Amino acid sequence: CKEFPYCPEIPFPDDIRSARVEMNHPVDPGYTRILGELGVRDHCGLQEANAKPWLGMPEFPYFSSPADCRKTNQAEGGDVVAHQWDFCGGFHFLGPVSWHYKVGEGDWSLSEKCLRDGMEELKNLAAINGHPAFAYPLYDGVLPPGYPDDGILDSGFPNPKFTYDLGDEKSPQSMHSFVEHYQRFIAFELPKTYKLVYARSIDIADYYTRHFTFTPRTVFVSKTDHVEYDKWWLCHWGNDNLLVPRAELAWTTRISDIHAKRRETRYFKDPLSFEYIQVEDQGRSMRFEYACPNPVWWFDYREEKTGPQGSSITHTETPDVEIKRSKWTQTDQNWTQTLKISTEATFPNYAITLWDLPAAFSGNPSQVRTNAKECIVAWNRSYEYRLILVFDLVPNLELEVVLGK
Repeated sequence: CKEFPYCPEIPFPDDIRSARVEMNHPVDPGYTRILGELGVRDHCGLQEANAKPWLGMPEFPYFSSPADCRKTNQAEGGDVVAHQWDFCGGFHFLGPVSWHYKVGEGDWSLSEKCLRDGMEELKNLAAINGHPAFAYPLYDGVLPPGYPDDGILDSGFPNPKFTYDLGDEKSPQSMHSFVEHYQRFIAFELPKTYKLVYARSIDIADYYTRHFTFTPRTVFVSKTDHVEYDKWWLCHWGNDNLLVPRAELAWTTRISDIHAKRRETRYFKDPLSFEYIQVEDQGRSMRFEYACPNPVWWFDYREEKTGPQGSSITHTETPDVEIKRSKWTQTDQNWTQTLKISTEATFPNYAITLWDLPAAFSGNPSQVRTNAKECIVAWNRSYEYRLILVFDLVPNLELEVVLGK
């Protein structure tokens, strides 16, 4: 730097370790492999796991597969850590601030609730999984009315009906005041309430490399009690003005019916209910919707679909599984429930969720006994406990669950 001899050489030697590559097409020709050869360790450009061509990628950071940047590496470690460019894993988005301003129509109290709910869910994630929650919020700032006006999105998206004027900067309802409120809230209020650290995306990639041998399992629960606000971040609402989530799915929902609808029309990974559980690890990604026991989404990252132009990703059509449950029976020491499972299929390491556990259950995993291979205790912001059971699915199976007091 001739004009500023005291400043270091720019670019910094490690700046090339992060790269934003969106891959806005369905086939991956080998991005992870090339990025690794170039010394890039942080692939931070994939847009969102809720829509094609990225649909199915993990919601949280992961060691990227050399075959497909939307899948997890199946070997130990990995050269590149990938993630979506905006945290889309829950109902409660942390940004961008311009969206909160438009969606809440300048009412900070509505936006603050969404932000706090999102932080509570991330706090629960850390407690459930025993590792930090990693979220990448989009951020913009004060933007002119009508933005974006790019010929793709409607002018003023996501809420074109809300209009505002940037001329009145000091009004409590002005965008300037709202953005300043948001900045102070994010920078000062949230770190007082939560164990919160702000970091660069490359720092998170380095954390993965130092602390994890494989992509860690992440179980995440998100629940909305203000869907009229949260809907503005959903793909079907933004594209089709269609609100997909409802209070709950029936226990007897046939998963084959959901698969059939996806084959007939365009689809996104919007929530189907007001609460859902995301489970992802090195091998797969699963989504459960209240109060259906069977997974409504399943992506197998171990499955490679490679053609002449590269790798593709698609969801697994899981089988129909009928589950007849007994009522919870209570003794002085525990509660017991029996599940009779009927199916014509076999499916290794299948999983179901039990949603409505006895209210007095403490949530302590050590108090759960079952003949399933594994059980995972999760909970929502209301501390309603959920139980995920993992087992090898075979016809005419019976599971028993015992919850200690």
